[in-house]
Amino acid sequence: MKKIIIGSILLLSILACGKKEDTEIKEVKDYSWEKVKENSKETQVNIYMWGGSSQINSFMDKVIAKNLEEDNKIILNRVPIVDIKDTVNKLIVEKQAEKKDGSVDILWVNGENYKALKEANVLWQGFTDKLPNLEYVNEKTLATDFGESIEGREAPFGEAQFNFVYDSTKTEKPFVNYETLKKYVVANPKVFTYPAIPDFTGSAFVRNIVIDMLGEDINSMSEKDFKLALEPVWDYLNEIEPYLWREGKTYPESSGKLDTLYKNGEVGVTMGYSVNKAANKVAVGEFKDTSRSFLLNRGTLFNNHYLAIPMNASNKNGALYVINYLISSEAQILKQDPSNWGDFNILDINKISLEDKESLSELSTSVYTVPLEELAKKRVSELSPAKLEIIEEGWLKNVGKN
Repeated sequence: MKKIIIGSILLLSILACGKKEDTEIKEVKDYSWEKVKENSKETQVNIYMWGGSSQINSFMDKVIAKNLEEDNKIILNRVPIVDIKDTVNKLIVEKQAEKKDGSVDILWVNGENYKALKEANVLWQGFTDKLPNLEYVNEKTLATDFGESIEGREAPFGEAQFNFVYDSTKTEKPFVNYETLKKYVVANPKVFTYPAIPDFTGSAFVRNIVIDMLGEDINSMSEKDFKLALEPVWDYLNEIEPYLWREGKTYPESSGKLDTLYKNGEVGVTMGYSVNKAANKVAVGEFKDTSRSFLLNRGTLFNNHYLAIPMNASNKNGALYVINYLISSEAQILKQDPSNWGDFNILDINKISLEDKESLSELSTSVYTVPLEELAKKRVSELSPAKLEIIEEGWLKNVGKN
């Protein structure tokens, strides 16, 4: 009798889950674009974003928000966050508490945080099919995020490739791989450093060094083999530590802090994921006009970043309308302008107008940035969230604690 009762409970649970999923799918289908446009008018949309860049903040507040208000009287409320993981945990807790009307309408996310959200089943799946402007987006951006299948849980927002920035009047390209980086820091003590993990840029720098030392086949390694393979990387980072800024006794806490050190001449190199970083900073007067970008010979990490809608978002109509605008040619061109943000677009060049193609072509050519041909040739795929976590934990244990 006990087995029959347990079996019945399991069956009811499965049926309940099935009904819930069917309801969610139906809910997405109910959002026709005419209804979305009408129901989003004069509403507030809360977009939760990392707030560590004054340029990005200004672009969202003064350009994007202004355009949305003029277009459909939408009030875009940018909620700045320090660590995206806090918002991820907030959504998971809200789901557990069965909170229906959440405060997060849109979330800027990718990588390991997307994986956590996906596994917790807190994202609205299938919403991208309702976006009219999705037809102009590069299809390659819609499949996976750090190796995790997307399946309509995110809409691509921008394209990124890790690059370094240096002052071309002070030196030739400082280094091209981990070996020449070591020579550079030994010959020029105290002028190089990188942000401490868990900072996103600091983590990316360490991942680039891992790939440069070990090669791209590390994704196929078992967890045990990968941890063993990382030991020479920790030895290397510890070897160069005494030659870093402040003798490696402390690291910048963020990419913004590293940019300030570079701007003030305390270090000779900064870094980041924005391909137009140097052009952007020169345009707004933060970096010298002689700043230039460069990559490692073996290549640097490439990825896309995304926009997601939580399952319990209070204003899904508004979220859909905002995201549809953010992936439009107009918004993507504005975003790629170095005087605004400098972030690369996610558009399919073969599907947009000739006028938009010409605008993007002009924005993609700059003395400050790495040529498009070299960027394409030196793209390195992101590691899986599991490998990323191992690297971050390994750095904190073997390098950061010293």
